[in-house]
Amino acid sequence: MGVDMLGARTAQAAGTQALLGRSTEIAALRRLITQACAGTSGVLVLHGEAGIGKTTLLDNAQSEFAELRVLRVENPEAEAALSFAGLQHLTSALTSHVGSLPQPQREALGVALGRRQGPVPDHLHLGLAVLNLLSAAAETRPVVCLVDDVQWMDRSSLAVLAFVARRVSALRIAIVIAAEDVHDIAELTGLPTHAVRPLGDREARELLDSTVRAPLDQRVRERVLTEARGNPLALLHLPCWIGPTEMTARLTRGDVRAPKRLEESFKARLSRLPAEVRFFLLLAAAEPDGDPLVVRPAAALADISPDAAAVAEAAGILDTNGTRMSFRHPLLRSMVYAAASAVERRGAHAALAECCDPVQDPDRYAWHLGQAAAGFDEDVAGRLETAARGAVRRSGAAVAGGFWELAAALTADRAVRASRLLSAAWAKQGTGAFAEALAILSALKHEPMPDPERGQVALLHARNAYAIHRDEDAAMLLVDAACLVAGQDPRTGRYSLLDAFHAIAFSGHYLTRERVRKIVARTAALDLAAEADDSTGHLLTALITSLADGRAAAAPLLARAVQRCLADAGTAAADVPFTAGTAGLAALQLWDAHAWRHLVERQMHAARAERNLAALPLALNQLALAHVYAGDLTTAGECAAEAHSVTEATGTAPLRYADLALAAWQGDEPRTLSLVDLAVREAVDRREGRLHTAAEHAQAVLYNGAGRPEAVLAATGRLQDGIEAVYSGLLAAERVEAAVACGQRAWARSACGMLKDNAERHGTPWAEATYLRAQALLERGPAAELLFQRSIEQFTAAGAVLQTARTRLLWGEWLLTSGRRAHARDPLRAARAAFSAAGAHAFAARAGIKLSAAGERAVRPSTGVHTLTAQELRVARMVARGETSREIGAALFVSPRTVDAHVRSILRKLDVASRRQLRHIDGLRTTGDVGREFLAAGTD
Repeated sequence: MGVDMLGARTAQAAGTQALLGRSTEIAALRRLITQACAGTSGVLVLHGEAGIGKTTLLDNAQSEFAELRVLRVENPEAEAALSFAGLQHLTSALTSHVGSLPQPQREALGVALGRRQGPVPDHLHLGLAVLNLLSAAAETRPVVCLVDDVQWMDRSSLAVLAFVARRVSALRIAIVIAAEDVHDIAELTGLPTHAVRPLGDREARELLDSTVRAPLDQRVRERVLTEARGNPLALLHLPCWIGPTEMTARLTRGDVRAPKRLEESFKARLSRLPAEVRFFLLLAAAEPDGDPLVVRPAAALADISPDAAAVAEAAGILDTNGTRMSFRHPLLRSMVYAAASAVERRGAHAALAECCDPVQDPDRYAWHLGQAAAGFDEDVAGRLETAARGAVRRSGAAVAGGFWELAAALTADRAVRASRLLSAAWAKQGTGAFAEALAILSALKHEPMPDPERGQVALLHARNAYAIHRDEDAAMLLVDAACLVAGQDPRTGRYSLLDAFHAIAFSGHYLTRERVRKIVARTAALDLAAEADDSTGHLLTALITSLADGRAAAAPLLARAVQRCLADAGTAAADVPFTAGTAGLAALQLWDAHAWRHLVERQMHAARAERNLAALPLALNQLALAHVYAGDLTTAGECAAEAHSVTEATGTAPLRYADLALAAWQGDEPRTLSLVDLAVREAVDRREGRLHTAAEHAQAVLYNGAGRPEAVLAATGRLQDGIEAVYSGLLAAERVEAAVACGQRAWARSACGMLKDNAERHGTPWAEATYLRAQALLERGPAAELLFQRSIEQFTAAGAVLQTARTRLLWGEWLLTSGRRAHARDPLRAARAAFSAAGAHAFAARAGIKLSAAGERAVRPSTGVHTLTAQELRVARMVARGETSREIGAALFVSPRTVDAHVRSILRKLDVASRRQLRHIDGLRTTGDVGREFLAAGTD
């Protein structure tokens, strides 16, 4: 009887007063969802302590907007270890749209949801799949995604959710996420947030008065208010759970305790239930899916009365209707599980294992069996290891790590235990769970094991540490690990040493001479390079020489190594991600643009093939820079965005290089300076000198584009030793232009001398063109004009679209200064067209100003590419390349219907009748296709 009254009181209170004091939050949610209905999608993260009212706000939104397509996702703590459990809940109502997904996305989703076998699904394809499912659903009705208790969502699903949340735009989708502490969830960084605060004193008293119907002692009333601390759930339920009479009695007995936490209140409520009801709740809490076809037979096996489910439901704890048992509040599930003793939990898992089908559902069977084990149990550990290996065969390492880790916990033999933990670390690293892998490896470092396995532990530990931190200390760990492994396995040692050199390259001018000497001494003593006449050996020889003797001495060796890597395409030695990546950095140091592009693309393909989530963002970031070089800022932005999605999903150090270059070339001063500040802080923290220099270069490009040469000189004051070769040359080029503009010709000549040495050392079109342009700025008369023309020819040969346009701009400005206004118009006009097409707005404006000074009036026709919005321009260029609406939608994260709407607007604005005609429109292929032609060109 008491239980029935308890449930009735709770329901009544929740139905009438649960939203007291939440007008601000309700208004924010209404605004978000209303804007989504109008086509402006948005995201909001509600955060606050357990019981503060986040779930109730989601309930209210679900009720108020029931006519929309509402997707509700709850994340119980018991499912936190199950990969893609949250994704299954999110997509369960969208299965009718799966058939319309592109094949890679459909296959990735099928593997993640366990509907098909395959390798570990690519996070990008998963994110695009969910985005397209939501987009398809939103075509008929706006979609509202309500995701509760995201702190318990499994990391794989959380990565997908964060990916989608950052990319909903121009879609009728609203996403509301509820979390306890948003600062502990890195995946949510940068999303709009709203803190749900405790109720004020007046609202708290009003809510308590509406809840307690029986007379209540004033002292008891004040104690309840103190214990609740403005938490609405506590105010609603604390009085109901212990009753007014008992609270008074406890006070009169002098039972004065510290304020309870909400968890204690749940425990008090659960303790009032009969033992068999609590065990039934434990079964429901321990079963990840809450499947009644497993829970109810397990209850029968444990001699639990069928009435236990009804009692749990009447108590307002469990909802047994439908195809899945669910707790009325997610905290209740974790509290039920935590309140049980270890013996009770093992008994529940044993009963559940007994009722699982080991053939049809081997993973769940093995998991319950492992959780049911008491102490060491090699038989069960062996079953778990078998399940882990089976999981690898069926769906990759996504779920295997947890099985291996549990198997290790049940293993008495220390050597076998260490081996299983090492397998768990490998599996976790393979899925991008670098922090979890690092935690395992940190403990393994002190376990007894054979030398080969100890070398593997050291190497894995260093790689995971570097993936997470990407700092100088982690780079030195890679050197130490490579030296340790080299004595046992020279081949692995060579690859590991390349990893280390790739990492060291980021240290830049922070790398001290003393540390360089130690690295050279240790690596040279290993003599690894001499043992292999392949790409790896040649690269190691060149890199050790570069550290020991300097760039000039290493240049011929680097050139031979790069050519060997290009010639060895398709071999194991050349196609390891960090071999190709290190060779790409070497090509960049040689100013060999074509080799750089080929090697970076090879690094990206190798990283994808190996599912190497540590190497992939580095390759994507380099590829983005190659697209910037080729004048295709749109594709560069897409590569940079994918790199960020990978680092966000895996919790690794972000990469700022492409972001800095893009913002600077686009002339976006607020964003560039904000990124510079962030990059400098990160560079100092991680001792990443290369990032520091990249930030300086971004400022120089920004200020030169805006015509502020004095700011360039202030930003490029450190042309010192230790700066990476390519950045030292790029900074020198920016400094020459600015110094000449400021009349500081001595500074300009000094920087030009650096560029001359660089051109003579490497002799590539890129290096030659950069020096010729700098020398032209210092010359006068016909000699200067000839140098400008030769520079344009060389930049064109090198595929440097933006640098070609800059040279035309400088040539036009020089002609203006020489009084040759008419001659200046052609190069200035060409420069402005190239900058405008690429989206280099500041440089385009600078060229336009000079063109006006040359006497050409700016005429803006009523139709033309300039009338398109930024999104329409992207769509138009893709249509001009022959891409379909579905392909464009997948690339731009919008629905095909939205693409078609853009196309109709584009055809109208450009006054053309068909998509086919777009390929002939000036401005739709000027830089994008030229850049792609460069990227498609061979090394010859």
